[in-house]
Amino acid sequence: MPLVTSLLTAIARANGDALVLHGGERPYVVAPTGQSELSSRVLTLDAMVGMLRELLPEEARHTLDELGAVQHDIADTTTVPDARFTVVAARGGDDIWIEIRRHRKTDEPEPVKVSEPVAVVEVEPEPEPHPAIVLPLSRSQVRDQVRAEQAARFSQPLHSAGINRLLRIAAARGASTLYLTSQARPSIRVDGEISPIEGEPVLSEPDVEALMLDLMPERNRETLRSQAGTEWICDVPDVGRIRCVTFRDHRGAGGIFRMIPARAISAEQLGLSREIQGLCAEANGLVLVTGPRSSGKSTLISAFVDLINRTRSDHVITLEHQIKFVHEIRGSLVSQREVRGDNSEWMAVARAALRENPDVLVIEDFRSPEIVTLALEAAQSGHLVIGALTAHTTTEAIDRIIDQTPPDRRPKIQLGLAEALRGVVAQVLLRKTGGGRVAAREVLLNTAAVANVIAEGKTSQLPMAIDNGRRHGMVALNDALVAFVQSGIVDSREAYRLAADQPGFLAMLKRQGIDTSFVERLA
Repeated sequence: MPLVTSLLTAIARANGDALVLHGGERPYVVAPTGQSELSSRVLTLDAMVGMLRELLPEEARHTLDELGAVQHDIADTTTVPDARFTVVAARGGDDIWIEIRRHRKTDEPEPVKVSEPVAVVEVEPEPEPHPAIVLPLSRSQVRDQVRAEQAARFSQPLHSAGINRLLRIAAARGASTLYLTSQARPSIRVDGEISPIEGEPVLSEPDVEALMLDLMPERNRETLRSQAGTEWICDVPDVGRIRCVTFRDHRGAGGIFRMIPARAISAEQLGLSREIQGLCAEANGLVLVTGPRSSGKSTLISAFVDLINRTRSDHVITLEHQIKFVHEIRGSLVSQREVRGDNSEWMAVARAALRENPDVLVIEDFRSPEIVTLALEAAQSGHLVIGALTAHTTTEAIDRIIDQTPPDRRPKIQLGLAEALRGVVAQVLLRKTGGGRVAAREVLLNTAAVANVIAEGKTSQLPMAIDNGRRHGMVALNDALVAFVQSGIVDSREAYRLAADQPGFLAMLKRQGIDTSFVERLA
């Protein structure tokens, strides 16, 4: 049976409305009664590429490569006679997403029946359908002006304008955030960099306020002109869930619109090693995620929660500043909670969460010694605790936890870490030479040698413990950076910029025979 026929038949048998195919995940059908998986095996990159070849003609595949998203009607009227189907596909590098949507003919309006004679009316031909705009998971910005104009044209909605149009443009270009500022053009953040949207006019303060009012709930409108601003979440068709924040500065009104991905990025999509994924299988203990600001810590923690959700049957509670990734209930019961207050509020919410006896507790920010102490006690009492803090390396993360503790309590914290710690993952995001970003990760696992070093407070020896622990799956940050430079994925200057140990990084490059003269040019 041809692939297209088998896929359409699978949708029909499940009485489904759509079939979702996503690299690194199992295929599933979305039906009125819920989701049903079609296979117990995840889809590989080769399988996804093969499906694109079968589902899309060559011209549509070129459009997909050019713009990152495309919609195509399936010319099949025999497999399921009472429906028509369209394919919506998005691609960012090796990340491929395909959705086959079913349009039931019974849902379409019946033609009007009239008795003869009838008047002959000239009808204008229907405009050609525009490709659907989907939110890509990882796609580099379209820098060429022609491509930018094409992306803007394809992002035009058929029946909406204003802020929805700008959000669709942002989504089409792989942006994570849309910025509106008085006396400036709308801007977007793509791959960590902010740039204005080509071809858009400068917005006045009334323009910005009018755009924000298009999305703002009635209850928030009274605070639009306040200095404190207001915040809300809404859903925008063809874009997804948006977190909206207003503000006022010296120019006037402004707004920030962060796009919340409909689905968390999986561990497979992030390319997490077996050792990192193994931390999510721990029954108890403490797992730390660290990195500098805007290094993807929230994305990595979300992938951990997604992996636990798919592989375990547990009760998971997450405490977050903002819910960036929404997790559906799959194998586990996931309860996500936003905490906006000060340290006392975080402590109160964390204690309340522990009273619910979760198997896994995720704390987005180890913001105080009290939170660290609570997390360690929870880890030692049988919970798996996953937490994040800002530090450049795994060693720096351990040092920060110890240093923020009062001196008289540090020995207890050191012993607690030595006992409860399962591993630390430090991550930095680098710009790829071909566009987009990639994560370099340092991995520290709590072997007996590492536990002894932490218990004795000799954290300066942790880098040596990582070097000696390569056979256990440990990775030093410089090793990860040099590997990206050797493969050509990352430029040596970009890797040098984000290396915590820059002299050590240069020494490794020289040992590998890689030119380091760029350092002299930077001086």
